[in-house]
Amino acid sequence: MKKHIILLLLATFSLSSAMARPSRDAESEKSTLSEKYQEYKSQKVYEFSVKAGFNLGGSAPMGLPAEIRQINGFSPTLALAITGDVTRWFNAHWGMTAGLRFEIKGMETNAGVKNYVIKLQNDGGYIEGNYWGDVITKVNNQYLTIPVQAAYRASERWTVRAGLYASFMLHGNFDGEALNGYMRTDPTDPKLETSAPYDFSEDLRNFDWGIDVGAQWVAYKHFSIYADLTWGMLPIFPDSFTAVDFKMYNVYVNLGFAYVF
Repeated sequence: MKKHIILLLLATFSLSSAMARPSRDAESEKSTLSEKYQEYKSQKVYEFSVKAGFNLGGSAPMGLPAEIRQINGFSPTLALAITGDVTRWFNAHWGMTAGLRFEIKGMETNAGVKNYVIKLQNDGGYIEGNYWGDVITKVNNQYLTIPVQAAYRASERWTVRAGLYASFMLHGNFDGEALNGYMRTDPTDPKLETSAPYDFSEDLRNFDWGIDVGAQWVAYKHFSIYADLTWGMLPIFPDSFTAVDFKMYNVYVNLGFAYVF
């Protein structure tokens, strides 16, 4: 009787071991597949992403000119930026990123000025001279931009990029109003009390290029947060433009979210 009980226990143990083995094999196979996927992901040569964000900054001179005595107000506008780009990874850390971005660069400022060279609209024509008072400026420029950057993957979550961009203007708007002041068309002329609009939209340069540097942080799986500084190297008005007495450049920070495929 004891023999039968022992044999029965041995048979039960063998059956249990046989049933448990496929489960461990399945877990092992699952682990292997996961490792293979992670290996494939780490060796992926091309990485595609779509970005949505906004530009915050201004079209401004480098340094505050003597003619601008104070900034009474500054307001960023709804300057959206939509980007599609691709990164070609050459190894685990280094790659090259190129893309296509539709973006708006805009702002609104109110500045107190003195001896400020400007051309104002006056009775269907124009009047040009030196202005004392307040000047409101509104900028809303739409660009199609091509960024090309070197990419460095510092860790699993952080990637930094640096390179250049080229922008082609689709639509430009640069206008405003001079108010609460006066103008002299010549230093010896009497003061001309005036408040008048101006519009330099047709004088804007149709092309811009500059430096594009930034960083991207992986927040969750395919979703990332990014920030890029774009610093224009070309004045927004051509050298022949004289209605404003200093050069202005596009300097903006592009902030937003990215979906990485």
